Amino acid sequence: MTQWRDGRSRLSERIADELQTEILRGGLVPNLRLPTEVELMERYSVSRTVVREAAKLLEQRGLVSVAPGRGMVVAEFDGARIAEQFSILMLASDGTFGHLLELRLALELQVSTAAAQSAGPEDLERLAASITEGEAAVAADGTVDAEAFLDADMNFHESLARASGNPFFDLVCRPINSFLRTHYQYREGYPSNPSLTLAEHGEILTNLRRRDTYGARKASEEHLRRLLRKWQTPTDGAVAPSIREMSSTTDAEAARRRQTSQTPTSHTPTTTTHTPVQEA
Repeated sequence: MTQWRDGRSRLSERIADELQTEILRGGLVPNLRLPTEVELMERYSVSRTVVREAAKLLEQRGLVSVAPGRGMVVAEFDGARIAEQFSILMLASDGTFGHLLELRLALELQVSTAAAQSAGPEDLERLAASITEGEAAVAADGTVDAEAFLDADMNFHESLARASGNPFFDLVCRPINSFLRTHYQYREGYPSNPSLTLAEHGEILTNLRRRDTYGARKASEEHLRRLLRKWQTPTDGAVAPSIREMSSTTDAEAARRRQTSQTPTSHTPTTTTHTPVQEA
């Protein structure tokens, strides 16, 4: 039996930390039932209130779920929650979109190198499928289904991270790609050059199939540096806006589109968003 004598909040934090260690040591098995309140009270010689505060801390960390009559169980891993928290941190910072793309560049160079060594047949099929989906989003007349292209674009980069064989790359890249997905959804001018993007994705995939680590890394660098050059510095020489400032513009654009979609019109109904091909 563990006995602690300290402030209640410190006690609950210590209990939460110890239970977290047990959960992670056990492999984060979803729905695994944890000790009951009474068992934890006896184990740590603390009150029910302290145990409940510890449970609340674990719930806030996304490690457990608590339900009446069911007790405390290990929660399903929720990547969306991590992505949401990452987005909040991004919005609270003074970093620019160029800074984010610099981070993405640094990560994906190594991701591509690792993927050239580790990608299996299923990984290569997923990457090829995302390219095919992107091609289908570009019509013969040059117009682009921006939403479908965005899905294909982000799916490629998410599949690339999984193909690396390193679960930490996947965990780190996931919130970045999630943030980019949200940002591009309402960003005017996306995609700026879909044909070139697809060609660059294809070059990365070709090198993965060849197991060419240098070629895959080089292809990824050329692809992401092009995007970095486009976004890093405003063309008018002004100071690049922070992601927080860009988000305000994005939110305003989203609100405008919602208002437009809800306004009744007497003429021909609008179709899904299509963007004419532009040069980057």
